Amino acid sequence: MISIEEMEAELKKYIPDMEKVENMDGEKILSYYLGSYMSLDPCGKYHHMLSENGITDECETYWENLEKAAENVGGYITSGDGDPTDIFFEMPTNEEEEDN
Repeated sequence: MISIEEMEAELKKYIPDMEKVENMDGEKILSYYLGSYMSLDPCGKYHHMLSENGITDECETYWENLEKAAENVGGYITSGDGDPTDIFFEMPTNEEEEDN
């Protein structure tokens, strides 16, 4: 299993390539597409809460570590607005909004 420190190092590599976008709340954020849930998940499955094939300890630990790693570098992990299986690493832009 990949460590939190290794995940942090990997996420830091993506920061220069993050795209400035506006989220559903109208806030400007930096966003980077990490991949689909199935390609990132150690089991290769989407673990729906109603599924009979519940999430494994390995998968649960992976997602918890990924979220901790993102928080440690100032961001967070979220799913896509249109497709919940799209996984993004996002960060605030830290830009002051101009008053018009």
